[in-house]
Amino acid sequence: MESAPPDTPPVRELPALPPGSRQEVNGGVAVVGDVLGGIHVRLVHADPEEGIAKPRFREGLYPVEEVTHRLRSFVEPASYPEWRELLRGRNILFLVGEARTGTSTTGLALLNEVTRGKRITGLDPEVDLAEWTPSNACGYLVQGLKPGAGALLDEVALNRITECLVVADAHLLVIIDRTAGISRALSSWCRTYVPPDPFKVARRRLERMAEDNALTPEQLATASASLGDAPFKDYLTTTHSPTAGVEVAEELWEVVANGRTHEAAADNLRLGSTEAAAELLAAVRGSVDELALATTIALLEGQDRTVVERFAASLRNELSIRVAADAAPREFDLLGRGIKDRLDSVQARLLPREVSTSGSYRYWTQPVAFRGKHLAEEVLERLWLDYEGFSDVLMDWLVRQPREPGIERVAGKRIGQVICQASGPAVLRQLGKFAASKLHWQRRLVSFALGETVQDVVLSGAVRAQLRKWSIQTAAEPRCTVAETCAGSLGLALPAFALNLLDNVLEASATPLDDQVRTSVAAALGVLLTEHANREMVFKHITAWLGEPNGTARHAFAAHAVEALCRGGFPTSIRAGVRRLTLNDLFGEDWAVLVPLTLRALEDETLHGAVRAALTAVERSGPDGQERVTAFVTALIDSSGGHPGLRGLLLAMYRSRLPAGTEAAPQ
Repeated sequence: MESAPPDTPPVRELPALPPGSRQEVNGGVAVVGDVLGGIHVRLVHADPEEGIAKPRFREGLYPVEEVTHRLRSFVEPASYPEWRELLRGRNILFLVGEARTGTSTTGLALLNEVTRGKRITGLDPEVDLAEWTPSNACGYLVQGLKPGAGALLDEVALNRITECLVVADAHLLVIIDRTAGISRALSSWCRTYVPPDPFKVARRRLERMAEDNALTPEQLATASASLGDAPFKDYLTTTHSPTAGVEVAEELWEVVANGRTHEAAADNLRLGSTEAAAELLAAVRGSVDELALATTIALLEGQDRTVVERFAASLRNELSIRVAADAAPREFDLLGRGIKDRLDSVQARLLPREVSTSGSYRYWTQPVAFRGKHLAEEVLERLWLDYEGFSDVLMDWLVRQPREPGIERVAGKRIGQVICQASGPAVLRQLGKFAASKLHWQRRLVSFALGETVQDVVLSGAVRAQLRKWSIQTAAEPRCTVAETCAGSLGLALPAFALNLLDNVLEASATPLDDQVRTSVAAALGVLLTEHANREMVFKHITAWLGEPNGTARHAFAAHAVEALCRGGFPTSIRAGVRRLTLNDLFGEDWAVLVPLTLRALEDETLHGAVRAALTAVERSGPDGQERVTAFVTALIDSSGGHPGLRGLLLAMYRSRLPAGTEAAPQ
């Protein structure tokens, strides 16, 4: 597969070599010797659970490293200095702009600068700002207001918020969609967001690539000069969105680093438009074969050619019922057209082969993609929204398909993006059959779809309501879907909400605890624990669950979590991007949550041995191990209030330190 543009820091792209000698090394794989035919070799994990998508919007703390990463390519809009001074002087600012034009990044930049690097906290768009009071000296970011909230913000309410912000040394920035109604009183506090020049965005993104060693100085100069060439200049001048600048920079990177022609790069930009999608569908609507292929690529772009062909053949049979019975017969062609010819007919192509992994083995894949950069999204959106009943046909067909590595991630995210453009109160209805499925991949598809949909300010409330309903159902499958959804970007975006959902999932569980539910809840907590800011909330919930009566699902899960934490690590099964935590990892800065958890665990006799084994392991972990355990035990004693289980733990640890054959002193 052609190397991906450098958008995430961990991957370092090497400068392109002359044709015929190009090699890529990602993940420790190298090609030695001649490479014929321009094959690109790269290890690609086909596991659909690879990595954890970071949310664009959050409720709760934004990780410092995430803010830093998002601001590395930031370009100030023309009015940025004015907005900064307003926010600095009033402590509050309302920005009115369109979604996906850089409003949230601009908000992060303003808060980060005005607060001088203090933490930034995202607030729930449903919060009633007329009654809200800041609790910390930090920056607060609100992505949109709930319907009618703007009308409640009169001069009195706005002045009250400002006074509270000044007292708390806090700053509040609220982003309002351009289509939202704004009261006359609020309008004087608002400023209209005009995005930065796409040319400046493209230049900054190219400079960022050079800083990441993805471009040499010579390549940077060539790419920057090409911004004035007709196809790229025309594309940038037709839109005011900074996204256009990012896309042009990525295409120019492909030109100078991978040898893509200017014509191919221009086509990739041009063919991704709404008009190009309409033209494609008009061209294929008379052919069941071509329509099935175009639809499959729109849903599964980037998947292997064999997967695309197999799914397209299945969808072709599904769509054939729309063909009139008296359609004119055609001459038989026992071979049919080759895959390249069929892809050409739908503006698609085969990408270079790559090495994928699944479990313990590797295999070759050859991805399929449209020529247009966003053609897949546009085609699926038109099919879903413009043609009566097509979305139902597509979902009824998809639920009957076998699982292939990665389809839940690709299809789920694409479906979630389309749902964000849909209308009506039942936009989430078609996900119900997948959420209730006994097949893990279908429930995971829902989790990826909702991870996209919950980022939409308008639909966020509908997603939350649906998850609450599923979380209290008797059947295990919908509750597993809820937990799996919390084990993705939704959990990181809404950690407090996710933990409340997991409360419901466990409360509705029968005992003994279903293995699927336990695994799904553990996966969700494992994802939440990847960010240190969530540790206190997570372990407070586990401590509370451990205090539930024996025999309840919450207690059973918490006991499992503590046992794993003390012995091999929690969660016991992990996915990419998650690591197991042990008791040793929590020593030091996390004592505030570890002490009450340990004391609660000592109330369960079945956990005494695990806690003792964990503390013994810490003692033996290094030269300061015994000193660390002694300090921890002292903290336990100070907080115990005569805890009955602590005396037994201390006695057992004392005995374990005695030489072999020595009898402990009477107690």
